[in-house]
Amino acid sequence: MKYFQKTLISVALSALIFSPSIVFSADGHDPHPKSVTQPKMATAPLIDLGAEATGGATAAPAMAAPEPVAVKAPAPKPDAHAAKADGHDAPHAEAHPPHWAYSGSEGPRYWGELAKEFGLCKTGKNQSPIDLKESIAVGTTGLSGFDVYYRDVPMKIVNNGHTIQVSLPLGSYIKIGDHRFELLQYHFHTPSEHQKNGFNYPMEVHLVHKDGDGNLAVIGVIFQEGKENEYLADMLMHLPKEVGKEQIVKTVTVNPSKMFPMNKQFFKYSGSLTTPPCSEGVYWMVFKEPVEVSPEQIQQMNEIMGENARPVQPQNSRSLLKSYPDRDAQNQMYEFY
Repeated sequence: MKYFQKTLISVALSALIFSPSIVFSADGHDPHPKSVTQPKMATAPLIDLGAEATGGATAAPAMAAPEPVAVKAPAPKPDAHAAKADGHDAPHAEAHPPHWAYSGSEGPRYWGELAKEFGLCKTGKNQSPIDLKESIAVGTTGLSGFDVYYRDVPMKIVNNGHTIQVSLPLGSYIKIGDHRFELLQYHFHTPSEHQKNGFNYPMEVHLVHKDGDGNLAVIGVIFQEGKENEYLADMLMHLPKEVGKEQIVKTVTVNPSKMFPMNKQFFKYSGSLTTPPCSEGVYWMVFKEPVEVSPEQIQQMNEIMGENARPVQPQNSRSLLKSYPDRDAQNQMYEFY
């Protein structure tokens, strides 16, 4: 990927979360009213994924999108080894995939040996997750932007045996430049998969997006122990213990933009799926600041999922970018638990 430096970066906050008149610069603090992103209408979906629930329910039509969250990041280029929607980091797994787990003889150490199609889990050079180290991340003064258009939808939740996953119908998406990625689902890991400066946090959520060619862009949010997370509270009341049975909870509305931290600074790098087949070419954006969640909420998630985090992988020759200049490191605050 080609990176551009020395251009202005701004973060405009969505009407879903904040006033549309509030705009933040790369350091997350300086207002620039001229950078406010105007409301936009959702365009027609790039792809039709068909029925997403048992019983033949069809995908909901695209609706008018709320004012977007504007976050600056470079548009990804197609990769010859770009990840497709596989494993639990994607909506449709193989009919009878090889079994894998997070421990024992089928754990992460052996994924690459379980099946030929899992080979990249062992041989890949651009694997995820990684340690997001401030000291080696390249600070930037500007990156081309992406807009987030998420809408409120009823909750579809499933325990797929590896994670708790919430699936969404078409109509919620991000745009990187003029390139559209549909939000397919988000799922959780306890503890966090990405480390930050060498530390794992108690939980992480991945928001998985896919374009019309099957390329993936994933947004990561890490959680630290603190006060109760109101957004997660409703979901936790309906945690499915039975594996493989999707529940549609019409009384609970989901909009994952409410899980975003107030500070929209983030790390960016090219990686992979964090589950088999570990396909590479995934465009990763992980927010720098954690979001609070109570110890009790973490425990609820962990009791259902167990420890489902892949260990960090070597960075190798990849560059790690951050959406704020290096001078910000002078005032860096660390949030450990």
